Amino acid sequence: MTATRTRTRSGGVSIVRIALIVGIVGILIVGAWLIWFFIDQASRQVPFDVAVYPGAEFWGENDVQPGGRNLFYRTPDSPELVAEFYQLRLNEYYGDAEQFCVRIPPEGVNEGVENNPNAVLYQFKCMFDRSGFNATQFTQVIIYPGRYNPDPFFNAEGLTIVKYEQQWQQ
Repeated sequence: MTATRTRTRSGGVSIVRIALIVGIVGILIVGAWLIWFFIDQASRQVPFDVAVYPGAEFWGENDVQPGGRNLFYRTPDSPELVAEFYQLRLNEYYGDAEQFCVRIPPEGVNEGVENNPNAVLYQFKCMFDRSGFNATQFTQVIIYPGRYNPDPFFNAEGLTIVKYEQQWQQ
């Protein structure tokens, strides 16, 4: 008796009923996509957290604004060793070895910075990007050797600085 309900009196399949079922399924799919879209957008309204180098000490935070901040960590390990750690995190995050922590400059130190204690000798930049449609969310990790500073709080001689530049959707 159930089979006769989807057929017309002449025994054919009802196009109206099929169209109604397809329409309902289409509305459900669009509704599910909209729910997913808004959940995804909401998940990008917080900082994108990347694992901090093991043993790194939190050093401070600045340039805090809606949708952005800079976090600073320091560690006694070398910048190259710290960059290797973040390179492994990049490989895990992107699922391949095609994203790289980039050393700037590629060799040696930046020109003319040896006598400027506030300048960075060289740095590694590692970009973790989770931006999407109409949404920004990333953490750029910048790793560089610390320099001497007469202020004991800012003195980073012999340490490596790890800076997280974070931006997210507001």
